[in-house]
Amino acid sequence: MLGRLSVRRKAVLTLGCEPAVIYDILADYGSYVEWMPKVMSSTVIGRETNFAVAELEFAAKPAYKFTLECMHAPPQMVISRSMSGHPLTLKLEWKITSPSPGASKVELMVEGPAKFLAMVGGYATVMNPGATLKALKQQVSTQAPTLPAGEVLIDISEGEDGLVCTYLGKKYKMEAMG
Repeated sequence: MLGRLSVRRKAVLTLGCEPAVIYDILADYGSYVEWMPKVMSSTVIGRETNFAVAELEFAAKPAYKFTLECMHAPPQMVISRSMSGHPLTLKLEWKITSPSPGASKVELMVEGPAKFLAMVGGYATVMNPGATLKALKQQVSTQAPTLPAGEVLIDISEGEDGLVCTYLGKKYKMEAMG
């Protein structure tokens, strides 16, 4: 536990790609700004074989920059936690397993101060592992060389209500213009 008044949240998602694809995204701290919710800047300060130091700045109020020490166990785990000396503690723990060939189960546990949930301006979003896994899924779809077998990117079908388009799992009703 990171502190007396900390909150721990967890979410799990299965993706249709090899664990190495996910691990590569999670270990690339400089790219977090491209996909992780509320990250305004992400910089790698130093890197060793299975260790890195990164700085993340969140687009939330009040704004904080977290210097994180990041430990890796390729391709199964990435743990990032704020370094000592910061008034607020933050921990992200990613576990990656392969339930079947070509699939990865990703579990994200986020731990931080309970006051993050009460802060206005977006820290509750930072503490939402489901939203972060959804963003990771989008990033994986841009990184994967091809769609995993059996996964449909877009589907257009006709039903009683007319044409329906399903894109990345969300349905849209199609209507004629004009």
